[in-house]
Amino acid sequence: MAATAVAQPAAEDARSITAMAFVTDTVAQGRISSDLFSLTLGKASIREGSIDTALALSEWPRDLDLLIVDLGGSSDPVADAAALKTALPGSCLLIGVGRINDVALYRDLIATGFSDYLALPLAEGAMSRTVDRAFEQRERGGGPAANGKAANKPRTLSVIGARGGVGATTLAVTLASMLGTRLQEEVLLIDFDLHYGSLMLALDLEAIDALREALDQPDRIDALFIQQVAQKKSDFLYAIGAEEPPGGGFQARPHAAADFLRSVHRRFRWIVADVPRGDPVIQRQVIEASTDIVLVTDLSLPGVRDAMRLQQLAHDVAPQAQFHLVTGGTLDPRRSAVKVADLERTLKRKVDCQIPADVPSALSAVNFGKPLAEAAPNSPIVKALRPMVAALERSDDAPAEKGASATRAFMRFTQSLKLKRK
Repeated sequence: MAATAVAQPAAEDARSITAMAFVTDTVAQGRISSDLFSLTLGKASIREGSIDTALALSEWPRDLDLLIVDLGGSSDPVADAAALKTALPGSCLLIGVGRINDVALYRDLIATGFSDYLALPLAEGAMSRTVDRAFEQRERGGGPAANGKAANKPRTLSVIGARGGVGATTLAVTLASMLGTRLQEEVLLIDFDLHYGSLMLALDLEAIDALREALDQPDRIDALFIQQVAQKKSDFLYAIGAEEPPGGGFQARPHAAADFLRSVHRRFRWIVADVPRGDPVIQRQVIEASTDIVLVTDLSLPGVRDAMRLQQLAHDVAPQAQFHLVTGGTLDPRRSAVKVADLERTLKRKVDCQIPADVPSALSAVNFGKPLAEAAPNSPIVKALRPMVAALERSDDAPAEKGASATRAFMRFTQSLKLKRK
């Protein structure tokens, strides 16, 4: 899938997976090399050898993400597999291949910590699909923790304005910038308004038509494509946006946005999406795929009306998402006919953040082509958003804590039953 006119980031800025393979079969070596090419940007280390060769290594790269080993020839593959698993970095995924096609062997290998096992010969594309499944399972919490984080699930934060001019794009850029800095993690901004989006303009980055292509054919997205189209703004902030002709007749197919976000999450765990108001198809799809939703409205009657409708849409299509209500815009709340209390009573929820008007700082950020948090770190807007950013960071670990609490409660319950029986 070709990308158009993009300044390609330096190779070290790309986060492809680091992979190694020890396989004796030459045909399998070729298949594995081909399947891993896009995921590793062509840098997978494919060596001739078996699990014995791997066990002979005394040191492993600390950033190794994936190891594929040939279990053929091993007198005790399960014992060797267990020994190899203990020698590898904790976050490394391990996949075995071999000539033995046995369900019992597969189960034993999974029990030792392998992510999967494939019998030779390998079908075309089999290894790439297996690797994708392994990483998706790990992101859902079913595998080794990545980057030392207990809860490493993908997060899609959608920002949508109830009305034009309430500051949704400024909010999306500022949140993404502050999240990246706070988490020390790369965050991707996506402007889903293909025709009239201003996110790339605000950051002084080049808008490209590759976003439309990606939404049209998300199954063709690979690591190299993402490297080319995700433009780096700072150490922790990347952005993607388009400027389609106003007369363009692009119509997103069903689930296009969700498929696109799933593909991009292989490279970026955190995605902040600027959701368009004028494209109900894309709007609904992005909201449906979101883990977190920020709805920003001004304190006007039309704003409250549209905030009600968007809140209902979010409840209908993304009931699992964390919902945040924000007030913004240039209208002074003290002079508005609608008060914050009126908004909260109408939407039946508290306002999470009230963003003050700071036009000079916002204009300065646009003029410098920088996020507001960098151009004006002392802006009242930045100060108002800090609690929300901290809450988003805490929610990263909330599911894991909830699960741990439930486990501890269950253990206490079972122990009390045992004591009663005694």
